[in-house]
Amino acid sequence: MANIERLQKNIEDLKAISEPCNGGVTRIGFTPEYRAGVEYIKKEMHEAGLQVYEDDIGNLYGRLQGSNSQLPSIISGSHLDSVRNAGAFDGIAGVVAALEVARMLQEKGIQLQHTYEVAAFIEEEGTQFGRVLLGSRFISGELCDEDRDRISNDSGETLRDRWRAYAGDRPVVPARRLPGSIKAFIELHDEQGPLLENTQTDIGIVDSIVAIGQMAVSVQGVAGHAGTVPMLMRQDAGAAGNLLATRLTQYVIEHYPETATLTIGKFHLEPGSANTIPGACRFTVDIRSGSAAVVDDITGYAERESRAVAKQYSVCIDAGQTSFKPAVAMNGRLKDIIKAACEELNLTYRPMNSGAGHDAMSMADICHSAMLFVPCVKGITHNPAECVPWEFMAKGTDVLYKAIQKIDRL
Repeated sequence: MANIERLQKNIEDLKAISEPCNGGVTRIGFTPEYRAGVEYIKKEMHEAGLQVYEDDIGNLYGRLQGSNSQLPSIISGSHLDSVRNAGAFDGIAGVVAALEVARMLQEKGIQLQHTYEVAAFIEEEGTQFGRVLLGSRFISGELCDEDRDRISNDSGETLRDRWRAYAGDRPVVPARRLPGSIKAFIELHDEQGPLLENTQTDIGIVDSIVAIGQMAVSVQGVAGHAGTVPMLMRQDAGAAGNLLATRLTQYVIEHYPETATLTIGKFHLEPGSANTIPGACRFTVDIRSGSAAVVDDITGYAERESRAVAKQYSVCIDAGQTSFKPAVAMNGRLKDIIKAACEELNLTYRPMNSGAGHDAMSMADICHSAMLFVPCVKGITHNPAECVPWEFMAKGTDVLYKAIQKIDRL
């Protein structure tokens, strides 16, 4: 069975590796704090007897060599980065659980036929560059070398430049994994919702992950003195941006209250002075639904409404989609394996969909993929109060341990 003390120590040690923030965890990809988190997991991987390596986008792997080197790998893991002032479990739980499975295999003297790899993906949250699933999208080939120059952060630094500063002269391997090189990918994650806790269910088995569209909106007006420019003569980028953001939110509330979500996660005004009319406004739009058609409709509305608001306020608005991931179904055979593992352990389980995006979406492009959820208290996530009871961390890890062995025997 999984060692609760080790799971707890790993989670709490990683929680302490953070930028200063208000009680939570801030560990954003390509930062010194992220590097410190990587080095901590590398040390734990080495101590578990794994062969450790990094790829050329920043994903970290620990390999437990199988008896047949000709067979493709089985991979489990999740992401090591966080949003700002996050909790300690989002993504991290999956990395730590996968690492604990490797320890359990070693301690039981079990050698799999397939090589087992523990993965810690970079920039799943997209906090650094505004591109979610960044590390795993390079693995799948959705993003390529040219994207290193096309992608930049709020400071104007390109992904290529940021990577060079982050990686230094460390040895790396190519991030791209070819179809056929991976037999299966399984990701353990906290639910990030209240369903498992409310229904007193041990494990959630994910059927599908919702479609996710992200947009970047830029409003260009004219800055001016707050007291000398009449209201009807202004080109107020802040007022235009606020109105557009409100209209988008209201559209989803009115048309898709149960089937979609829309979030304005970042909102920035320039020059940011209390007595200056904003000359520029930038904000992000996150759109999610189980239906790609719904995401398309909301995106289309955003583009049309941008033109209307621009005309009303005499400003220029550029609203474009920066990324889109269609809804992704998890592999049926792997779901059956997770169910069988739950039944052997006498754990309750239920099928469910994921309203959050996960690296399993990208991995599904190149291999069979599945996810299992463990309960989190009150469904709180992206918040310092995020909490997975340790007994459920252990239960989820035990399910993962059994599932990995079942996949190996297929």
